[in-house]
Amino acid sequence: MNVWDFKNTSLVVLGAGFSFAATKGRTPLMGGFFDQMIEEKYPELYDFVMQVGCDRTCPAIRDANVERVLLTLEQARTANDLVLDGWFDQWRGKLDSIRAQVGIYTLERLSIDLEIEMEEWVVNVLLNTGFNTTFISMNYDCVTEAILVDREGTIHCQDANCPHCKMRQLLSYSCGCGVQNRDVGNRWKGCLIKLHGSIAWRRCTNSICCSKECIDAACDCEPFKPTACPNCKSACSPVMVFPTMSKNLNAIPQIGTMWQAARSAFEQAESILFFGFSLPTSDELLGQLMRHCCERNRLLKKVGVIDCNPEAVVERFKQAVNPGCSVDYVPLAVRSGQIPVWYKDSGLPELEHES
Repeated sequence: MNVWDFKNTSLVVLGAGFSFAATKGRTPLMGGFFDQMIEEKYPELYDFVMQVGCDRTCPAIRDANVERVLLTLEQARTANDLVLDGWFDQWRGKLDSIRAQVGIYTLERLSIDLEIEMEEWVVNVLLNTGFNTTFISMNYDCVTEAILVDREGTIHCQDANCPHCKMRQLLSYSCGCGVQNRDVGNRWKGCLIKLHGSIAWRRCTNSICCSKECIDAACDCEPFKPTACPNCKSACSPVMVFPTMSKNLNAIPQIGTMWQAARSAFEQAESILFFGFSLPTSDELLGQLMRHCCERNRLLKKVGVIDCNPEAVVERFKQAVNPGCSVDYVPLAVRSGQIPVWYKDSGLPELEHES
């Protein structure tokens, strides 16, 4: 009996750990996100990260945790003068500029050549999921899309079974250039759902443009490049929601379509596989969404976790599950640079062990 039925998995939830593993560390984790930041190019952001992201346990900027930095930034931006008076004065007039630099650096950091190696066990896990499997990604990068668009049997465009094409159709349906279709029905099934946006998404920055709330997801999954709105010719910007407790989802209304789709996916899942996503407390809104859905979900039978510490993730997820449900938990431990011992019992293609 296989350790996990990847083909018939209802829902796969992907975090930074998945992209990190699929690219052999070329995409960053939350800790280490600023590893390629150049001080001369981002002087204000560099100094800010050094002050708020580094301490005795994390002395180097390359180890600074992006969630910690962004949470400090957002709290400082919304605090009144009395809160900051006397100790945060040097940053008062720079916080909006620093936030803008975070967006530019994020796009730059994740737009590097990913060089996904399709023979890796990490990639094979996704390649062997079914076309009825739905995916939720917390990542801005295009790693998941780049893998899924090449699965054997994939159909693109109008009659797509491609999760990326389905995602583009869902964004288009729910937009309608001012007429928002709130009921997405079952359009989320087999779709890639991105809750924090993507470096390959763009929208118009002109507040009076009729398409200002439309999100255009690049068909070729390529990172954002400066471009003009096809409607009003104004500049477009990438669409990313920073992963902090105070994330401003209202600033990008169409991102709500992704959250609505995720809610339906959690509510109807019979099996959920978490891959490189540790259920961090900083993403409390997602935690509450999962708790709401899983308390209602009487269909859920099996939960798997692929992680360096899967038991800890299982324990956090158990807090969201309806006590009346009988759920089988499958921890799937991994070690850096090694093919997991459970992989050989998974029914997936055989691979040579890495050194």
